[in-house]
Amino acid sequence: MLESYRGSKAAGAVIGLIIVLLLNLASCADSRTVTTLQREPLFSLGYGVLEDQLNLFNLDNKAPPQKTRLAMRDGIFFVSNGNAAKVLTLSSFGDLLAMVYNPDRNPPPVTLQPAQAGSAVQGRTARPYPFSSPGEIAVDSKRTIFVEDRVPENRRSYDDGMKASLEFVVLRFSRDGEYLDYLGQEGVGGTPFPMLSGLYITPSDDCIVVSLTGVGWTVFRFDPRGTLMSTISVKRDDLPRPPEEASSIASMDSIVAAPSGSGLLLKIDYYREVIDQETHTQAGIDFSSSWAWLMDGSTGSYTERYELPGFESIAERKHDDQRVPRAWQLAGAAAGQIFLMAADDDGSTYYGLFDMRSRSFRRFSLRIDPDEMEYTAFSLSPDGILSAMLGSPYEARFVWWRFDKMIGGLAP
Repeated sequence: MLESYRGSKAAGAVIGLIIVLLLNLASCADSRTVTTLQREPLFSLGYGVLEDQLNLFNLDNKAPPQKTRLAMRDGIFFVSNGNAAKVLTLSSFGDLLAMVYNPDRNPPPVTLQPAQAGSAVQGRTARPYPFSSPGEIAVDSKRTIFVEDRVPENRRSYDDGMKASLEFVVLRFSRDGEYLDYLGQEGVGGTPFPMLSGLYITPSDDCIVVSLTGVGWTVFRFDPRGTLMSTISVKRDDLPRPPEEASSIASMDSIVAAPSGSGLLLKIDYYREVIDQETHTQAGIDFSSSWAWLMDGSTGSYTERYELPGFESIAERKHDDQRVPRAWQLAGAAAGQIFLMAADDDGSTYYGLFDMRSRSFRRFSLRIDPDEMEYTAFSLSPDGILSAMLGSPYEARFVWWRFDKMIGGLAP
């Protein structure tokens, strides 16, 4: 892999020591045990309009901030910057390798060579494309780049069945930034999607598009050629429930691609009504449990379910009987693990890894400073590397946490 993930012998020795310590702890750990996972700083980008800068906070103050999203594959970072209408490709040292940009909203590049459609590519290049608002981003094994974008107003429509406005497509670019085509609901050149809530690439390079509609969620799967393979709808009022939560209120957290690539993973949280004993009326709801459901990607049937532990605050943990669990947030799935994320009451960030094979759970503390939380974007690689773009007041910092080096030793 490119640059061997920046690993030096000294860093490898330190990481190895950390892994040994984690493995020693694994046999006695439970969901309350917290292990601090060292983060590795990579590079930073400044804020501005130049090709190696990000417009992260909408510098012109003319419109609400748009999405900025991150994907990492084989040590290469891909950033879609909605406010600047551009997509950057960077090495893990921060070297700008390529850029696709809207020339109406960006100055001409200085450090990159201009490249036109169909031209031969040599060195670091920049290509123009009339982006509107690039958002979700994903990259396949051939480094084909998939990017969400919004279509012009004259191409938008409303779907009565979905109760949703159809405004988004998924653009495809070659590894050197040349525009290829776009995906819509029926495949290449199809009808725009409703609002996108997720964009994923499976191990077999299928593309999964998760759209949010007025009645729930619709998931589209395309093969590498862009041919539609399946369309699955999940209705908000028909979410699955385990028997013990038959009367509970079900709330969808998120839908992501399953680690195997053959199906989907849905995380659903369940809440129970709190009844006031004096008035016998509903006084609120309490968190009850969280479950992950594995869905067959072709039929939409549920094939397995996993009960997930609740998040227990450490900041306010004084006595065992005072801990009130709440739901983790689904952060993704990779290498047989369900990744969960939560922020504690003191601002600390935690990740939980649930092993789908052994059903064991481990909890990790990640250092993210409060001034780095102005804007965040995370990316989980297929092998379990968690990368992040952390927006501080003065720069965007790119870091990663090497969960991949320890996943094999997490199960007891």
